[in-house]
Amino acid sequence: MEVILTKNVDHLGQRGSIVRVADGYGRNYLLPKGMAILATKGARKQAEDMQRSEQRREQQRRDGAMTERDRLHGKAVTVRARATAQGKLYGSVTPKDVCDALHDTHGVVADADKCRMEEHIRQTGQFTVHFHVYKDIMADVTVTVKAVEGEGAEAEAQAAEEVQRAPKPKPVIGGDAG
Repeated sequence: MEVILTKNVDHLGQRGSIVRVADGYGRNYLLPKGMAILATKGARKQAEDMQRSEQRREQQRRDGAMTERDRLHGKAVTVRARATAQGKLYGSVTPKDVCDALHDTHGVVADADKCRMEEHIRQTGQFTVHFHVYKDIMADVTVTVKAVEGEGAEAEAQAAEEVQRAPKPKPVIGGDAG
């Protein structure tokens, strides 16, 4: 049986495609769920129209994605965070932090869901963050993570001071432990 897909169907085809399927699959699944219509002469013309409109929409989405890529690609942002003297962050830099920095620095609104990081940034330094804009369109943003001025050294000194001031446990020599 030949049917025309009215919706994108995984492993079968895109909306507007004419595909050959098993009779039972078409009759019992695709047609009742509104995912396809029978491929008649009139429906074939309708399918061609659907394919043309789908191609136009796809091109518009791709053009929009290229515009977004151009806005993001090559931008550099700096994120300030509390860190130790060795450069280890007390927290981490998340995709939301990167998007906020992009907005604050360049006025660019970016979606944190499109930000691809293997893991959150937990060190000071320079990193490249990828944004998956659309299908195969990616944008790279350079993120520099710097420690907040004086935070690391002051926090380290304060922690060391607290450790020295803490009462030391008295060792138990001989005697009963229980």
